[in-house]
Amino acid sequence: MVREQQPGDICRLVPSSMDAEKRTQFFPQYCQIKAYPSMGGVVLGFFTAVQLKQLGLSNAEEAPRSHDDAEEDKLALSMMRQGAHWWPDLGLYQRHYDRLSDKLIPYDFHFPPRINVGYPSSGNGVWVFKFSKDKMELAEDEPIKPSLRRMPDGWYGRINLALTEDERCETLKYFGARFYCDVAECEDIPMSLEEGRLRGKRNELLLQKMEDDDYLQRWLEHGLTDDV
Repeated sequence: MVREQQPGDICRLVPSSMDAEKRTQFFPQYCQIKAYPSMGGVVLGFFTAVQLKQLGLSNAEEAPRSHDDAEEDKLALSMMRQGAHWWPDLGLYQRHYDRLSDKLIPYDFHFPPRINVGYPSSGNGVWVFKFSKDKMELAEDEPIKPSLRRMPDGWYGRINLALTEDERCETLKYFGARFYCDVAECEDIPMSLEEGRLRGKRNELLLQKMEDDDYLQRWLEHGLTDDV
């Protein structure tokens, strides 16, 4: 296994009462956004300036969360349609993100991928490009065969230079994004909050498997998994 340094992607979430009041937090490579839907849990996403504009959020000043359920629900769904994931709590995200980042445990499909979405200004279709959150490059003789590519070289440099929706789409296309004529055709974009929550619950089950020592050993040594 070969480690790849990614110094621009090392933020840490610290679940606390103060942190829970923040809507947006700016980091060197992206803006982290959280929404708290009325169904519970938290929707967490990492976005560029173009996406902040689409979400109706400032790209210059941090914003606090709202305590209006309707406002939180509206933003949560908009974030999901931009690639964000629903989590039962921030602790689950942080615990496993730390393991794949600091302990360099390869998660592959066990950890929700980074889903990058682009909507053309024409309003027709959507571009979707996703990659694994893993921080490691696996050697060819490793038993684990990645189901998704890792973050491509030059990703942040290119995607953050996109100034418009269409430029973002062109950048996603450059990296090999798939185009869907209808957003409903893309299985990675939920059409409702409940659909997003169910996807998050499936992700939770996969992460719980990685907390089982026997399962983890089979995965690391043989690349073997159980159906969820």
